[in-house]
Amino acid sequence: MTEQEIADGKTAIGWAGFAVAASVTLVVIKVTAFMLTGSSAILSDALESVINIVTSGFALYAVWLSAQPRDMEHPYGHGKIEYLSAAVEGALVTVAGIAILLISAYRIAHPPELESLEVGGLLTLVSVVVSLGAGMALVKAGRRLESPSLEADGVHLRSDAVTSIGALVGVGLVFLTGHVVMDAVVAMVLSVWLMVDGGRVVRRAIGGILDEASPELLSQIGQTLEEAREPGWSSPHHTKVHRLGQAIHIDLHMVFPRFWSLELTHDATVKLERAIRARFGQRTELMIHMEACRPDACKECDLEECPIRTSPFLQRPAWDGESIRRTRRHDGEVHE
Repeated sequence: MTEQEIADGKTAIGWAGFAVAASVTLVVIKVTAFMLTGSSAILSDALESVINIVTSGFALYAVWLSAQPRDMEHPYGHGKIEYLSAAVEGALVTVAGIAILLISAYRIAHPPELESLEVGGLLTLVSVVVSLGAGMALVKAGRRLESPSLEADGVHLRSDAVTSIGALVGVGLVFLTGHVVMDAVVAMVLSVWLMVDGGRVVRRAIGGILDEASPELLSQIGQTLEEAREPGWSSPHHTKVHRLGQAIHIDLHMVFPRFWSLELTHDATVKLERAIRARFGQRTELMIHMEACRPDACKECDLEECPIRTSPFLQRPAWDGESIRRTRRHDGEVHE
């Protein structure tokens, strides 16, 4: 593990600790507001924040484990735990939404007495500022450090701000209209928001666990290969990306002139690896399967001095996300 990887790991752990502290602060504020007012909307907001303490704690563990060096039992590292953390977070948010929906339905049938709405509204406004600021900071840090756990925690805190605004609206409507049932109606709307938001987080996490293809990432890889391209390099294909939490592992096939020495071909792969790491970070891995060119590759090979050329060079096709993921057919064979 390089010094940069260690530094990024420590930074990610620090941000995960910040998320836990922010979650605890929000619970204290919201539970206090609920105890003062008895508001269903504020209760729903507080329940989500209680869930956030659990998920932030899991995210802290996931980020710590992801930063640990590889070992014999985990040759690709421990990064996948971050997607599990994100999936658990999304699932618990969805469960919280269902619980809030049931509580709100009960409170519509049996409206409670609400008190101290002004103080409760002020505390809720404070929670909006805290959750929105912390959430935006965590999303930014998660994307910069390529940490799914941090980003999911940030999305959760940011959506927490939306539910807090909803709770504030519910308290405001009761204050203005005097209809207590409005508070529970707003809470039901918030519960639907939470279920949808939690489902999105789970969907993204499952995509990461299953190494779902990312057209955007493949396009960036293709662009990077195109920019680093040198004469004699041709036909990158069968590219696959494995997500490893705060890092990615890229497998691809590349065709080189068959008369090149092993040393010359290896030097070319080193240049490719440097270009990929410069674009995607030092924790990125590139595994290149080197293939010797065949006669059908001459038409797109721009190497001027080639002693084995069998047909003239026609054009050098551009490399993009679609071209680098295709399988390559030659002489009746297909790479699968």
